[in-house]
Amino acid sequence: MCTRVFNNKSEDYLTTSRNMDWKTQLPTSLFTFKKGLNKSGMESNDDSALTWTSVYDSVVTMVGNEESGYGASDGMNSNGLVANVLYDSNAEYLRKDDDSTKKLDVLRWVQYVLDMYGTVSDVVSEFNKNNIQIVGSRVPGSESEATLHLSISDKHSDSAIIELVDGKFCIHLSKAFTIMTNEPNFETQIKLNDYWRWQWSSENKFPSHTIPGGPFPTDRFERAAFYLHHIDAPINAKDSLAQSKSIVANASVPIGFNLTIDDNPNVAPTLWSTISDHNNLIYYFYNVRTPNVVWLNLNQLSSNYNVAKLNMVELTADNQFISHNYDNMINDNLIPTTDPYQVKPVLLNVTL
Repeated sequence: MCTRVFNNKSEDYLTTSRNMDWKTQLPTSLFTFKKGLNKSGMESNDDSALTWTSVYDSVVTMVGNEESGYGASDGMNSNGLVANVLYDSNAEYLRKDDDSTKKLDVLRWVQYVLDMYGTVSDVVSEFNKNNIQIVGSRVPGSESEATLHLSISDKHSDSAIIELVDGKFCIHLSKAFTIMTNEPNFETQIKLNDYWRWQWSSENKFPSHTIPGGPFPTDRFERAAFYLHHIDAPINAKDSLAQSKSIVANASVPIGFNLTIDDNPNVAPTLWSTISDHNNLIYYFYNVRTPNVVWLNLNQLSSNYNVAKLNMVELTADNQFISHNYDNMINDNLIPTTDPYQVKPVLLNVTL
């Protein structure tokens, strides 16, 4: 489930698109954060938690709510760095060496990256040190474990995929790594993609321009790679957005899709999609259950508050999901709120 596409055909018009696929609806909100905020990598306040002060503003799509907690799944910061986490059934969080490293909840991974780093190179340099331990968690509002891998892209057209093997970071860095889905591991996905790229290439005397049409991760990977491979470089920002929207839509799974295969973790309907415009710092969101695309402009965040949010999909008290319908730019619709990842004050027991 989930597909990420980085359209870096032109360095002047870079866009990253992403589908969020999940088996059930999830409460979903758009958050904006200003730089200078103190954050914690864990819900608990113990000394093992990674803490940081944000260096960049950011806009983030969070799943969950106040009751179930929040998971940062996707976003962009004020330097044009984009981060996305996608389901990865192969992710292994438990480290086999020691537990002295600072801990970061996997649901806060995206937020940490967007808060602290401006480029793919910066992120890769930090995670190559392997001095942060990712801690597993459950998807908010779900009983499923959040087994995830991370993709990052920036305004220099750089891209990287970060997976977790035995609790340590396995990093794949290349401008060519523009597509990510779920399984098998990324190294194997690249080998499969090499086969398909040969089928389409001039090296093949009888090139085949067919692609898999199914909903499985390898199918979606190849469809996205096929269309990205065959498009011309965009000549303006609108064309780049249109290309990315079309490609990621081609990798989506419709609501109510019935595969007749039970318990397949990587086939689920697409709930929503995002497109990040790296150059113009505009973040687009569209819920498949509403007709409109909305966007937030990182250049125009209000100076009146540090943290704000807007509920896009809300779970009511009687357990009904409401998809809110907004139009166009929604900066003015944001409502000030508290930071779900803020460092919590330590309460001291004082005996008088």
